[in-house]
Amino acid sequence: MKLSKAIGLIVLAASANGFELLRDAANGFRIGAATNTIHYSNRNYIEAMKSFNYMVAENACKFVSIQGTKGRYNFDDCDNHLKKAQELKMDFRGHALIWHSMAPQWLEREDSNTMKQSIIDHITTVLKHYEGKIDTWDVVNEAIDDGSNGNGWKLRNSFLYQKVPNFIDIAFQTARKVSPNTKLFYNDYNTEGIWAKSESVYQFVADMKKRNIPIDGVGIQYHVGVNVQPQFDKINNLISRYCKLGVEVHITELDVSCDDNCNDRDGGEGKQSQVYINALKACLNNSCCTGFLVWGIGDSDSWRGAENKPLLFNSNYQPKGQYNAILETLKSTPAACLNGQPVVENPTYDVEPEAKAVTIKNGWYYIKNTGSNKYLTVKNGKGAAAQNVEINSTKQKWKVTNMDDNTITLLSELGDYMLDVSSGSSENGANIQIYDAYAGDAQKFVLRETSKEGVYVISTKVSNGYKVLDVEREGKSDGSNVCQWDNGGEKAHQTWVFESAGGQEEEQEKPKEEEQPSQAACWSVGLGYSCCKSCIAAVYTDNDGKWGVENDKWCGIPTSCDNQSTCGAAGYPCCKSSCTVYAEDSDGKWSIENDNWCLIDQSKC
Repeated sequence: MKLSKAIGLIVLAASANGFELLRDAANGFRIGAATNTIHYSNRNYIEAMKSFNYMVAENACKFVSIQGTKGRYNFDDCDNHLKKAQELKMDFRGHALIWHSMAPQWLEREDSNTMKQSIIDHITTVLKHYEGKIDTWDVVNEAIDDGSNGNGWKLRNSFLYQKVPNFIDIAFQTARKVSPNTKLFYNDYNTEGIWAKSESVYQFVADMKKRNIPIDGVGIQYHVGVNVQPQFDKINNLISRYCKLGVEVHITELDVSCDDNCNDRDGGEGKQSQVYINALKACLNNSCCTGFLVWGIGDSDSWRGAENKPLLFNSNYQPKGQYNAILETLKSTPAACLNGQPVVENPTYDVEPEAKAVTIKNGWYYIKNTGSNKYLTVKNGKGAAAQNVEINSTKQKWKVTNMDDNTITLLSELGDYMLDVSSGSSENGANIQIYDAYAGDAQKFVLRETSKEGVYVISTKVSNGYKVLDVEREGKSDGSNVCQWDNGGEKAHQTWVFESAGGQEEEQEKPKEEEQPSQAACWSVGLGYSCCKSCIAAVYTDNDGKWGVENDKWCGIPTSCDNQSTCGAAGYPCCKSSCTVYAEDSDGKWSIENDNWCLIDQSKC
């Protein structure tokens, strides 16, 4: 008995040393896998893990795993994954702070304001716990709807979106504020260049960048099969486009089903290997692709089933042909990212530009459809979230507010509700409603001139300006529904007149030229650094002055910014009107206006 046990240990040791490790061929490139502590007692599993230099936990670091009961944080399982990674000298990737699918039931039951605070509290607590230990997190997971068609995007109609429509912005802004040095990723599936959703996610990330939402990278999950997979050119070009945006890319959850090739002489390994090679080569070829992970160790652990043979090791944790294909690719293809982290000073967005905006004065208006001579109204005059919008002979007022991105918002006279594209959809037929005011993309619109003076088309931000407010079926009777539809070219059921309802603001006189902070007058120019374009938060202060960062470059904050009220928190403005508390710390109570943090002015609230 003792002899047979000793022989078994010898065999295990031999098998552990019987194959080359991927990490040795990677030369510092992060090559990793998802693991689960339930397998850590299996020595073969651990030996297979040692081949990688990067780890992510399958489920242990998700919301429900850490905070299954409100306010009670249990980091044990996530900590155990991290400890094993440290023991095996592996870097560790955080996954995932916010995901609708593995959220606790108590969160789903909360009302809108309470849920916002719970999101902020969870992100804050988790990131503080792992500060300095985990350098990359998936902040939000799988929030784009599968029906997104590549012309704009539609957010998944999850309980998160229904109650906190701007939860994505809040999550990323909170994460950046709590942990400024952590890289923040958005992660999703069907994003490999095959499906239309790939383009929608790209446009979504580009929009976040343009709105200065602090996103550092995108995770391409890459759950594919031999029969449904992107060719090398597709995935290579897609990653290249993300590089131009100035974001990093990780292939985060790669597995490849053998599909109907499982009974081939090689069990489908040859065809599966080519899929792995294409994905890895595309990643290595682009300097912004800095991580490559498979979703599991052995076939028997895969969510796709051992019969589909999707991973690099078999069910006994011995390397397969796919493993050797990855190994040889690492040996023969240097990683472009190892030449230095990607820095894009002027990101480019190769999506169609939004419609050119026409400005009208801020204030209250009646909005009349020219085809019916009836007015944009909320059904039954009832102020409530998700209340339908239609046309009616009875007038209702809408408050126009011009935003910094050349869009407008339309606030209903019935309360704190804005005109809203249902579910943030970019699809034809998406319903127009009112919803709790938060000024996100679903509540932003672009006015475009027509050939008739004072007549406008109202296009939607969520469609990148391609779709407009439309009276359904060209209706002219009271109660005709209003939806979103392709711009038909100044058709009467899609054109609108803004009639003054009083209270328009006079256009503000532009500041005099000499009052603008000029490069010549700014103190930092003489030191070889540009002047910051606006009064941003100070990152560093020395004898020369206060320093900020714009477009990843140091800039000097103009001394005129010292006169701006910061409500006691250096670099952050006072909220102009919001009194809604999203976070609270030693500086005070925080809210969000125009997608940016601001400190609540207690004298106004």
